[in-house]
Amino acid sequence: MGQLEATTDTGDVTSLGRPWLMLGVVGLTLLAALGLSLFLPHDRYTRYQQLGDTLHFRSIWAYERIVYDPAPIDIAILGNSRLRAGVSAPGMQAALSNALGREVKVVNLSLPQEGRDAHYALAKVLFEHRPEVQLVILSAIEEMPRQSHPAFGNIADPLDALFAPTLINPSYGENLAFTSFRQLSLAAETALPGAFGIKGFDNAKYLGTDFDTTTSYMSATGNFVDKDTIYSAEELRGPARKRIASITKPVLPELFAANEYAVEYRYTNAIAQLAEDRGARVGFLYLPVFEHQAPLAQEAFYTKLGPVFSATCIADRHEMFSDYGHMNHQGALQVTDYFASALLSQRDLLGISPSRAQRLERAPKVFTICP
Repeated sequence: MGQLEATTDTGDVTSLGRPWLMLGVVGLTLLAALGLSLFLPHDRYTRYQQLGDTLHFRSIWAYERIVYDPAPIDIAILGNSRLRAGVSAPGMQAALSNALGREVKVVNLSLPQEGRDAHYALAKVLFEHRPEVQLVILSAIEEMPRQSHPAFGNIADPLDALFAPTLINPSYGENLAFTSFRQLSLAAETALPGAFGIKGFDNAKYLGTDFDTTTSYMSATGNFVDKDTIYSAEELRGPARKRIASITKPVLPELFAANEYAVEYRYTNAIAQLAEDRGARVGFLYLPVFEHQAPLAQEAFYTKLGPVFSATCIADRHEMFSDYGHMNHQGALQVTDYFASALLSQRDLLGISPSRAQRLERAPKVFTICP
């Protein structure tokens, strides 16, 4: 009886070891597959087409404007939805061209929602294809977000997803896992585009060189957004207060700001470096929430990279807002005129870039754009 029990115990120990071995093999196989998937070739344009049914569907036009449109790009606006709704690229280029006596082409590539990593993904495409770019205007916000942009997983280069910040970046694992799946999908779609409904660039469907992001438009869900709507102060006040109340204040000491806002710090610095490497400049534009002239918590970080232009003086003008923090079309045209005048007062931003050391010596670093 004792011998039988000993044999049984030995068999159980051996069988328990095999599942762990198998799990290890499976895990290593998955990691290998993940690594290999990052190098699958595909057409980058196909990435952007995957956003066609999302809130970020206008990023398809942004890619087309950069890559397929031969018209130059001198100034690129690349930020959040406040900049998308608040600055008319055609209006700005008209104002600058008239004042300077030469054509200045401006494009607004901004996306809804926050997350500087997606701005970086677009900036890489921009500087890869557009050596003529002189200035990139980025969004500044009251308090930096901590999360990745929802579209980053779709449009990022695979290695950028792999080497994204991991500390205080709750989207890291999700983005990396999605990138692996995305790579398999994109490789198949590139090889067999017709089978997946993927199409090449069609100039007949292109929105055009001077597409204005501040006009009325159809949203990704098919709803018509009337940018000429004007709300009363009472209608805007509640949503605006709710938005300000939702802002999460810093949790870590200022010494660890680069860790707490890892995504914003990493990719804002990276965009500034891309610009500097190509002789271009970066600047920042802050558009406020209605009735809230909140200070920029990370203003010192922004001003180390470029001038900050602030429109806090419009915060109380309800007739300019289409909701708590976005301009209606007429409001956007006024902001555009103000901003164009502010840029013209800083002529070096529109010409040859000085070195970063020379830039840092200059003061003031923050400009109010309102007359």
